[in-house]
Amino acid sequence: MIRAVVDPGVLISALIGSPESPPARIVDAWLDDRIELLVSPDLLTELRLVALRPKFRRWFDEDQARELIGRVERHATLCPEPEPAPGATRDAADDYLVALARAQRADMIISGDRDLLDAGLGDPRPYRPPRRCA
Repeated sequence: MIRAVVDPGVLISALIGSPESPPARIVDAWLDDRIELLVSPDLLTELRLVALRPKFRRWFDEDQARELIGRVERHATLCPEPEPAPGATRDAADDYLVALARAQRADMIISGDRDLLDAGLGDPRPYRPPRRCA
């Protein structure tokens, strides 16, 4: 199974876009157990903060946001907060995603964020065993 760190923006885009959009297909792959979604406390916090912003109400209501957040909290693999990876991307706010992917030896980081895409990270896996997730 593919182990992936999914940028919270991708999860929110799944609520905004059509059911055939790439973000929705990623969520479907996770719900169908074709990928393992790796999350950390920081990722869950960002997802909650962003998904509940009033500016998104024109695309989805608060109940839909809470349903997605709840599914992620219940069914994703919760991992310990990794050591920071400062300077991994242009935007320091994205560095925690890189740190999580490296600490858990994720197969990929899924994001539409230019700062992550332009970072040229290639393989996020380090040369050490992963820490255990809950």
